[in-house]
Amino acid sequence: MAKVHVIPHTHWDREWYFTQQDSDVLATYNFTKVIETLESQSSYSCYHLDGQSAIVEDYLKVMPHMRERMAKLVSDKRLFIGPWYTQTDTFNVAGESIIRNLKYGMHVAEQLGHSMTVGYLPDTFGHNAQMPTLFKGCGIDNIIFWRGIDYDQQVERSNFFWQSPGGDNIIAYNLVHGYGAAKNIVAEPAHLDNKIFPMVEKIKALAGLDEVLIPSGGDQVNIDPNLPETLAKATERSTAGDTYVISSMEDYVDYLRHNSSDFDTYQGEFKIPRYTRIHKTIGSVRYDIKKLNFDIEQFLLKKLELVTAIAKAHGITVHTELIDIAWKKIIECHAHDSMGGCNSDATNADIMHRLKQAEEICHGLYNLIVKDIASQVCDEGEVMVFNNRIKPYSGIVDIVVFSTFADITLEHNGQAVTTEQVKRDTLDGGKVIEVTKDGEKEVPVPPYYRFEIKAKLNAIPALGYQTLQVCEAGSMAKAQNGTSAHIENDRLQLTLENGELVLTDKHSGRTITNLIQFENQADDGDSYDFSPLEGDTPLYSQPLSLLGSQRGELMQQMTLQSLILVPQDLEDRRQGDANSEIVFKLIFTLHHGERNLQVDIDTVNHVKDHRVRVLINSDINTDSSISTLPFATIERPIAPVLFGAEENWRERYRECPVDIETTEGAVAIASDAAEPSKALIINGRGIKEYQILKAAHTSQHDQIALTLFKAVGYLGKDDLLWRPGRASGINNTVVYTPDAQLQQSMRFSFAIAMAECASHQAIRELETEYLNQPFSYQSQRLNSFENRLERFQVRFDAKPMAKKFSLLSVKEELELSSVSHSFYDDNALVLRLFNPTEQAIALDMSQFDSFADVAIVNYREQLIADAEPVVAPNNTIDLRVIFTVASTSDKEHC
Repeated sequence: MAKVHVIPHTHWDREWYFTQQDSDVLATYNFTKVIETLESQSSYSCYHLDGQSAIVEDYLKVMPHMRERMAKLVSDKRLFIGPWYTQTDTFNVAGESIIRNLKYGMHVAEQLGHSMTVGYLPDTFGHNAQMPTLFKGCGIDNIIFWRGIDYDQQVERSNFFWQSPGGDNIIAYNLVHGYGAAKNIVAEPAHLDNKIFPMVEKIKALAGLDEVLIPSGGDQVNIDPNLPETLAKATERSTAGDTYVISSMEDYVDYLRHNSSDFDTYQGEFKIPRYTRIHKTIGSVRYDIKKLNFDIEQFLLKKLELVTAIAKAHGITVHTELIDIAWKKIIECHAHDSMGGCNSDATNADIMHRLKQAEEICHGLYNLIVKDIASQVCDEGEVMVFNNRIKPYSGIVDIVVFSTFADITLEHNGQAVTTEQVKRDTLDGGKVIEVTKDGEKEVPVPPYYRFEIKAKLNAIPALGYQTLQVCEAGSMAKAQNGTSAHIENDRLQLTLENGELVLTDKHSGRTITNLIQFENQADDGDSYDFSPLEGDTPLYSQPLSLLGSQRGELMQQMTLQSLILVPQDLEDRRQGDANSEIVFKLIFTLHHGERNLQVDIDTVNHVKDHRVRVLINSDINTDSSISTLPFATIERPIAPVLFGAEENWRERYRECPVDIETTEGAVAIASDAAEPSKALIINGRGIKEYQILKAAHTSQHDQIALTLFKAVGYLGKDDLLWRPGRASGINNTVVYTPDAQLQQSMRFSFAIAMAECASHQAIRELETEYLNQPFSYQSQRLNSFENRLERFQVRFDAKPMAKKFSLLSVKEELELSSVSHSFYDDNALVLRLFNPTEQAIALDMSQFDSFADVAIVNYREQLIADAEPVVAPNNTIDLRVIFTVASTSDKEHC
């Protein structure tokens, strides 16, 4: 005898094989019916709008007159919305994005009366191991989820504690039969006896509790007004004596809290395709979407939010509402289908459009903020260099300078800065129109120069800037163009020998031969999964050829070309006709003092139905890989089942459990304990998918295979080699997606480093070196097109600012996650730091004495009572700091 909590809900994909516009139209009917039914039927105690708030905003934009009625139901906890803004992907977006998703989602929901306090993720394609920390940081102590669990390998019960690498525990409940278990439940005896009651018995057996949960809903379903009556009849018919009641997820989680004393604890991710499909290879679908999203995330976190903080620290008005809009636009693209790319072409076009809108907002606002700052700080022609790290920066900086001088030098405090010219373009000054008494007059403007230079700078202030002067010079040091097949810096050397690259660590003497090659394979899959073509074997690139080099004291660069002869499409693959070629341009860059070898790969894809990977050789053999998560790393076994005893995987799994994995950004392999300590660490820019190949192809050592992209022409296909059965997605019609063939130019960027170890701290230090590059802005009137809004006149209020400034500096071995504006106080910033070391770190709070106030808060800016400034390994600390500038009105909305 059990109490069965029946959860009425709709799972509302905001977009998928249909567009958001389709969803908005349907919502006007279905959501209105939800409101009307709850208002008219007191026995219908509650309903759930899929744990997200963006769909509510969409609905109220169309139906604003329904706001008060909806708000009353939300306040009375009869209609549950939030905590998400959109139902997020947890592997292919940044950890900061997941936090902002919750923060915006809960904020929107609370404005309507209440945000559901359940970490509800019913359909996400797996769950990263740090989700307990991300939820706990937002005040949520639980998760209800479906995909990725295996009761044989991970847990025995459907309710348990889930512990993150950051040490946080939350209550977890698995939807054994998914979110649609009791969809369209009816009171017919055969339906109850043959479907509902057997499912409930299995749920009861796995829960081991007196009360269980079963969801009643499905994709885009409408509310069932007969549900109360149906449940009454189910209770009456239950031979087990079970009681079926409409309930809320909040009530059921509260029950779990009070009955959790015997729960087991699980540590790790949920990404096993045992009972449901996980789509393990979706990380390489629609690379263009994932890469643009990554670029915008990085721009927001590394540039826009930093200059916003500096501006606000000086009382400069920043319209942070635009930052909120940009974040919301990209978070709208973070729903599991949206970021997965498993959508119709029309929907993916909408996603790309939203991302481009967000990008334009970010770049435009950034332009005006740095222009405002420079107007306070700079004389004409001076350059500001910004440091987005929490410690002073010394090293090489890329700077663009406009000048009428043919040769220039940079000075700081009257001292010449070591610089190196990489490129100089002569630009036509054009003409300006002057209005005279005789009419318009065209006046020619003299030509000028655009320089791209490398500058070696020392101690740029932490989270701050310094100012450089542009002066005329008699000559400039220049990186020389040539045909050298060898580049080096003080740490690494890279040589092209007989069509293969050799990378040598000059400190340790380690050498990796045949460093890079490309692999091409047929893709008989769809927009959810890669699947090989039966009988197909990989094709590999031809020897590398030299295109040129550029060598200087601060930077050396080598440009190569590689190509693969491949079939044009699947039919040509079947015929073995390699009638097309893929050409790759590779640019390798070494900067003085840096440990990373930077790699940029350009290609234009003209081939269909294939996957391209770059294979990075190593000097290591290992049994596991390491990759980054939000604020942590995860170690995964290599080839755990596919090539071992589980070759009959089709009997056990819903898709091939291949060890193709996803990373937040970095992947590493390290030598085993019995060997000398060494590691190979790769940091990428928007490359999400990797696999470790054991002594593969021509190598005696393991290779890191980064998937660059996959190109396919279907949303879903039946009976794939690696995914038997029905098509994923909509399976009763064929949805063609020619845009997913990615017939376009693409760039792929990553950095390679040879390190002594692959500790979390070592990986993050290299990640910071690669991604957290200082950036510059020049106050000048020669060129008005380098930045988006440069040519438009804006009047800035004068503010006293120094030539050099640091917002704050942190001496501890912590890393910066973000420094963002406060939702609630115009004079406040929220600083998020995380600990990549293996020991707890006590933060010296006296470092923040220059601020009017500092407080430890959670991710939602809520004060944490009696909090100590100690940061656990793989975890975070949030500080809300208040400036000592004149108070302005608090922010009312986001």
